[in-house]
Amino acid sequence: MLRRGVIALVVLAAGCGGDDDLDPPVPPTPSLTLPALFALPYVAAGAGASTQTFEIPNLSGAAVEGLTWRVVGDADFTVDATSVAPVEGAATVSVSWAGASAPRIAGASLVVASPDVAGTIELWAVAGDPALDEPAFEPVTGANGVRIGDSAILHLPTAPFPAAGRPWTDDRVHVFVPVDYREDDAHDVVLHFHGHSTTIAATVPAHAYREQVYASGANVVLVVPQGPVDAASGDFGKLADPDGTAAFLDQVIAELYRAGRLERPVLGQLTLTSHSGGYTAVAQNLAPAPFVVGQVDLFDSVYGNLATYRDFALAGGWLRSNYTASGGTDDNNRALAAQLDARGVVVATTPTQRHLREPEPVIYPTAATHTGSTRDDGAFGEALRWGHQHGRRGPRLELRAVQAAGARADVRWLAPIDDEVVGFRVETSPDGTTWSTAAEVGPDQDRVQLGLAAAVWVRVLPIVDGVARPQPSDSYRVAPAADVLVVDGFDRVVDGSWGGLAHDFAARVGAAAGAADTASNEAITEDGLELSAYRAVIWLVGDESTADHTFTAAERAALDRYLAGGGHLIVSGSEIGYDLGGSSAGATWLAATVGARFAADSAGTGSARGTGPFLGLGSFDFGGSAAPYREDFPDSFTAGPGAMVVVQYASGGAAALGLPGRAAIVGFPLETVESPAALAALVPALLAFVAP
Repeated sequence: MLRRGVIALVVLAAGCGGDDDLDPPVPPTPSLTLPALFALPYVAAGAGASTQTFEIPNLSGAAVEGLTWRVVGDADFTVDATSVAPVEGAATVSVSWAGASAPRIAGASLVVASPDVAGTIELWAVAGDPALDEPAFEPVTGANGVRIGDSAILHLPTAPFPAAGRPWTDDRVHVFVPVDYREDDAHDVVLHFHGHSTTIAATVPAHAYREQVYASGANVVLVVPQGPVDAASGDFGKLADPDGTAAFLDQVIAELYRAGRLERPVLGQLTLTSHSGGYTAVAQNLAPAPFVVGQVDLFDSVYGNLATYRDFALAGGWLRSNYTASGGTDDNNRALAAQLDARGVVVATTPTQRHLREPEPVIYPTAATHTGSTRDDGAFGEALRWGHQHGRRGPRLELRAVQAAGARADVRWLAPIDDEVVGFRVETSPDGTTWSTAAEVGPDQDRVQLGLAAAVWVRVLPIVDGVARPQPSDSYRVAPAADVLVVDGFDRVVDGSWGGLAHDFAARVGAAAGAADTASNEAITEDGLELSAYRAVIWLVGDESTADHTFTAAERAALDRYLAGGGHLIVSGSEIGYDLGGSSAGATWLAATVGARFAADSAGTGSARGTGPFLGLGSFDFGGSAAPYREDFPDSFTAGPGAMVVVQYASGGAAALGLPGRAAIVGFPLETVESPAALAALVPALLAFVAP
C-alpha cells in the first residue's frame, strides 16, 4: 500500500557486498525512486489539457538505460519521457491529460520499465465545473488556541439546493479538513445532515462538529451541506437520491483536489451522521448507491425509517444511535433495538469505549438535552474515534492503567481497531521529557509487563507504516510499591481550556504523590480495576463539566464502595461543584463524600494559600501562563458539617476542603499548579489530611 510521502525504491537486481580485501568492488545497480502517484494540475472542464513534467530521482550512481514509459487505462493520458537517466540526476517525464468537456475525475497507471527497473505510478487528473471558484480554506482553532484544521465554505451546483419543486436556494457546503490529515488509498468522508430550523453557520459551531472530528483522531473529511434554511423540514433536495449524493461527493473530492488538500481523488468509506430531523436523508442514502456506507451515527434522530436502519445493521453496517428523554425518539430507538434483538443481534445499551470499537449496534439513552445529544461525553467524536478504522497519526488509543506488580510494571491500553496498525511501541521516561523504547508488541496486543526498578513515566504509541509522528497516548507514571492510585478522568478536549490529544497531567500529580500507580477512569468503570488495593485515590477531572460528566453515576458508586471499605479520596477539578452542585443528587453526594457545598463557579483569582493545617504551604499560583493550560473558572466552596478548609483563594472562599481522615476536594485542577515545588508540597499534604 503506497501513500503520499512514501516512496518505493524499485530495482530488479542488487549487487552483493563483500570483504574489500577479497572481492572486487561491486558496481551500483541502476534504480529509480518511483513516487506513488503523479497528480496533474486541476483544469476547468472545457479548458483544454493539463500537463506537467515530473522528475524521478536516480540515487544509485549508475545510469538507467533503455527506460520505457507506458500508460495503462485512460487513453486521454499520454507521456513523453527521456530514455536515459543521468548518473547523478533524475529521469524526467512529461505527462499530459487531454482534459474533458464536462466535469470529470480521471485516473490511469504509468508503467515504468527497463532491464534494471520496474514499477507503476498512479496518474490522476481532474476537470472541474468552470463556474466554481477555488476553495478558500481558513484555519480553525480549538481549545487553548490549538489549530485543529481548516474549513471552507463551498458553493456547489450539486449541493442539496436549489432543487426542483423546493423553495430553498442556499447552495453552501461546509468542508473541514482536520490537522494532520494524510493521503490514503481513498478518502473517507463524514457526511452530516443537520436537524430542523438551523443553518450550517449556526449548527457547525454549536455542536462542535469540527472540534469533535479533531478529537476523534480519525482520518476523515467532514462535509456538512446546508439543508432547508431555518425550516422545520428534513428534505435535503438533490441529496435525497443516492445518485445525487454521489455526484455531490465527487464534486467535493474534486474541489479538495483543486485546493491541494488531496492528490488521489478517490472516495473511500462514507459515514453518514444526523442530528434530529436529518434522519430521513440518512435513510434515503442507505438505498443501493454507488458508494459504500460503513457507519451510521444518529443523535436523537430516529423519528422513523426503523426498517432501513435495522437492515443496515443486519447487513454488517456499524450503527450508533442515542436518544434523550425529551427528543421524542426514545420509543423508536427501543423498538429498533428490540427488532435487532429479535434477529439475534446483540445490541449494546451503553456507549463504552469497548462497545464503540466493536461492530455490534450501540443504541443507548443519554441524559443530555436534545441539542446536547451530539456533545454529551463527546458523543459525535467518540463514535468516529472508536468506529472509524483509519487514524490521522494512527488511532488515538487509550492508556488504561500502569500499575506496579512487584518488580514489574503492568501496562494496559485499549486502541481503536485500525487496519494500518502493525504494532504498538511502549516508551518510558524518567521525567516525562526524554523517552526511550521499552517494548514493541504486535497489533493484537493490549498489554505488556516491564521491569520496574524505579519510578518511570509510560506512554504507548501505535506503529503505522508511513506515519512519521504517531499519536501518543496520555503519559502515566508508576512507582515501585505504589499505595496511591491517580485516576485520569480528564477527557475534555473539545471546548475547554486544554486542546491537546494527549496529556501528562496524571503523571505530574503522581510524581508529586510519590509511590503511585495511574489509571484512566474507564479502567475503573469498564475494566473493573479494584480501588480497594490502594491506601488513597486521587481522581483528576481537569476542567470537565456537565457535558463531559465530572463524575458519572457509575463512578460515584465505585467511589462510595471504596470509601465504605475504608479508602481515602482526593478529587480535583474546576467544574465539579458547578456540575454536581446543580442537582440534588449531585449536591448530596458532594456533601456526604467530601463535606463540600458549592458556592461559586469562579473564584476570580489564580492564586491560593494554605490555611488551617496547611498554613505552612504559603501562597502559590495556578492556571496561569506557567501552567499546562489556563484555568479561568475555579470552583469555590463552603464547608459543611465536620469539614475543614485547608486551602483558601486569594479572593476569599474555600479552594480545598474536606473531611479529615476521609476525603477532600480541590476546586482547581491540581495539575495547573504552576510551581513544581508547590505541587510537590500540596499533594503530600492532601494525602496526609485524608489518610493520616
